[in-house]
Amino acid sequence: MMLASPLLPTPPIFSTSHVSDDSALQYRPAPDKEAFNSLLPPPIEFVEGSSSGALAVPPGKYEPINASPRASKADRPETPKPPPTATPVKQATGASPANHKIASLHPGGIDATWPETCNRGTGLFNSGNTCFLNSALQCLLHTPPLLRMLIIHRREACRVQSGFCMSCSLRLVMVQAHTQKQAFSPSPITNKLQVIAKHLRRGRQEDSHEFLRYAIDALQKSCLAGHPPKIDPKVAETTWVHKIFGGRLRSRVTCQDCAHNSDTFDRVLDLSVDIHRAETLKEALKKFVAVDYLKGADKYKCEKCKKHVNAQKKFTLHEAPLILTVHLKRFSPMGRKIGHFVHYDDELSLQPYMSEGQHGPTYSLYGVTCHAGGGPNSGHYYSFVKSRDGRWWEMNDESVTLSPGPPLKKNAYMLFYQRKKGQGLEAAVNPTTPNPRPTLVGAMKKRKEREDEEEDTGTKVITPFIGPLLPSPALDARSDSEPKRPKVNGTDPQAELVKKKIKAADADAKAKRALTSLTAYTSESEDDDDEPEVEKIARASSPPASPPPAPSSQPSQPSSSSPVPAQSFYSSSNLKKRKTSDDGDNDSGLRKKNDARPRPPIQIRSSGYRASNLNPYASMGTGRRSRPRGI
Repeated sequence: MMLASPLLPTPPIFSTSHVSDDSALQYRPAPDKEAFNSLLPPPIEFVEGSSSGALAVPPGKYEPINASPRASKADRPETPKPPPTATPVKQATGASPANHKIASLHPGGIDATWPETCNRGTGLFNSGNTCFLNSALQCLLHTPPLLRMLIIHRREACRVQSGFCMSCSLRLVMVQAHTQKQAFSPSPITNKLQVIAKHLRRGRQEDSHEFLRYAIDALQKSCLAGHPPKIDPKVAETTWVHKIFGGRLRSRVTCQDCAHNSDTFDRVLDLSVDIHRAETLKEALKKFVAVDYLKGADKYKCEKCKKHVNAQKKFTLHEAPLILTVHLKRFSPMGRKIGHFVHYDDELSLQPYMSEGQHGPTYSLYGVTCHAGGGPNSGHYYSFVKSRDGRWWEMNDESVTLSPGPPLKKNAYMLFYQRKKGQGLEAAVNPTTPNPRPTLVGAMKKRKEREDEEEDTGTKVITPFIGPLLPSPALDARSDSEPKRPKVNGTDPQAELVKKKIKAADADAKAKRALTSLTAYTSESEDDDDEPEVEKIARASSPPASPPPAPSSQPSQPSSSSPVPAQSFYSSSNLKKRKTSDDGDNDSGLRKKNDARPRPPIQIRSSGYRASNLNPYASMGTGRRSRPRGI
């Protein structure tokens, strides 16, 4: 847009007068833009008013001053809208034309069975420190799905027009290894070692795992030959190389403040696990998927919180490969070899190490690469492989020896597992999703089952009121025929229990009234030394007597304020004289009989009689308390 000075009145359009050059200069653009911009007011700034990204100022309320003027609605020409069918569909950049569906470079499936023409390969000559190459090639030459793809690969149909093709070279080695009976040198691979990896040198000791990685990458390059160099990575992951060796890892970072999850997915062709302080392969895999805490200087900037927070990071397997290659990290960064024994099983399940809702298949061991030596710069590599007939063989360069069973070697370096048959069907039949959606057939079956069931009218449920309630009149209005509680054999156990308690209480009350009436009478027999059972019960049930008052030398006079008990006027005629201590025989017999029973406490009452008339042993013969004599 061109900036101009303020407009001045212009002469008529059809005027014949000549316009001077000085007036024409007034309509030329201003030479200094900065001076013109300084005269303008500051621009309006829009800030975010919420975390959702909405603007505090509604859009359209203000119009930028440097925007081009809009024509009014009346001045806008009305253009007819094209029909919907004529509107072209605009596609996103880099998207495929057909519903954004990625075209697969290998649309067919992968056959994981052994080819009929292959059983066991022969030995490979060591042409100068090439044991790292021979050991890795032996495991590749005994991988059934890879053998299937190499057999299908033809030189005539190869997409590599010129140069080195790893698929063609490996196919030549495979045919020679499974057809010959004698060892040979894998020259199609060893002669192109620097083409496979530029830093690898023939005749120098190299790492077997490193060569395996570059060999599989070279196979991937041969599959991508003929395609654009900058191919979509998602399309590049659809080759048969990724379908055989490729898996997917998920890296999840969880914010500890808002619990927001940030997931990142990466394609991998093998799995490298740390075996430091791990005695088994399962322990190493648990360490691989263990939670790592990001805090302190390693804080994570949350996408939702927009700030650095403490977070948790965890790796899990999101997609399991067909061929699982596990690399045990035997060599530390300091150049030292970790040589302790790591136990590994012949069968391995990946279910404990998968992401939530993903099926973990079961694998079977078919190849082991071992390293004999004290460090990364020296040593020897050899392999154990399983043939088509299920037997294990030790492949030590050109030497091929039958092994008695699965190799459980202390110096195992790489483990090769193949997914067992029927895992795809098992994943479909037993899905591990937490809440799978019901299928159409399952929903129809449930609906049919509900229709077959009898209609349930249900019962009316009254919402209970929380708080104090008055007795409901509906409970009093119930008929007698309606049982209030379940009965056992036609009787109410709770009512019977209440009745028994009432009867027991009545019997106890009657017994107490009878005993209190009998306490006013004493036995008239002087020689009756046995105490009746009724009086025993009465004495046991009576409250303990109050402590006796202190004895005094003078007889106490009856108090005028305390009344004399009525029983004292009627009990004197019934009392008889007790035998004194002069009767030796009777007294000794009396004491012998009373020694067996406890003696009651001596009670002395001040009722007006003399203290000399109180005999502490007067009532010991019958066990009854002596009553005070009347005055």
